[in-house]
Amino acid sequence: MPKGVKYGGRQRGAGNKISSELKEVLNNYCLNEFDFLNANIERLTLHERIILFTKVLPFVLPKNGAHEENMNEAAKVPIIIFSNKE
Repeated sequence: MPKGVKYGGRQRGAGNKISSELKEVLNNYCLNEFDFLNANIERLTLHERIILFTKVLPFVLPKNGAHEENMNEAAKVPIIIFSNKE
């Protein structure tokens, strides 16, 4: 990293205005989508619910290797067996 005096630009620690605005817009959109999903989840078939669950799960649970010090006590994964009956 170059050494010297910094001229111009944002002050150290100043937030990025575009990023904070974008985060707010995305947050509002996601909240609206979650409300819509919760209101209409009954319309999905069992197969569609399982697919949705598996797509969303990586965003909820940590990746493998993350928080390894807590894994020995905390994470017991339930096994779910689904039948073909709907």
